[in-house]
Amino acid sequence: MRTRISHVLSSCYCALRQIRSIMPSLPSHALNTLVTALVHSRLDYCNVVFACLPACDIQRLQSVLNTAVRLVSGSSRRDHVTSLLRDRHWLPVKQRVEYKLCMMVHRCLYGDAPSYLADLITPSAAATVRPGLRSAASSSVAVPVPRTTSSLGDRSFAAAGPRAWNKLPPPLRCVSSPAAFKRQLKKFFIQSRF
Repeated sequence: MRTRISHVLSSCYCALRQIRSIMPSLPSHALNTLVTALVHSRLDYCNVVFACLPACDIQRLQSVLNTAVRLVSGSSRRDHVTSLLRDRHWLPVKQRVEYKLCMMVHRCLYGDAPSYLADLITPSAAATVRPGLRSAASSSVAVPVPRTTSSLGDRSFAAAGPRAWNKLPPPLRCVSSPAAFKRQLKKFFIQSRF
């Protein structure tokens, strides 16, 4: 993963250097659009593979987002980024990964995902080993036990997706409309992070 992260970092920093060079001639909305198109898209592309990575690797990706928010806001390197991220409704990298995982699990549960992904997600009520438990009546999903002790099993979508989903509050997990779920999920992550 470190090779993939290094590639993402180099392409994002290259895009930020190019944006910085034309920044004086850009209005603020164009600057936001360029950063979203050239940096956010690279950070968000297949970012579910970053689930359960060590904190040092997540921090490397977060540094790109911090640089981007400082560029857009016109602040210095010494300014703290938490308020800048909150003002722009930008989620930190770790929450972006969890957001994408939860969106994918929602699509699996409500029939919008391909069958090869939907087959990996089992609601707790349908799990045969848990029929009498209270969790079987909830909207949680079963987290499979990894077959090996390596961390790769924990990082798979079949394990990381249900763990992220089960962290959500039950009323949010019961929202069936994709648009409403997306809106409420982002609001939940922003409120819980900031």
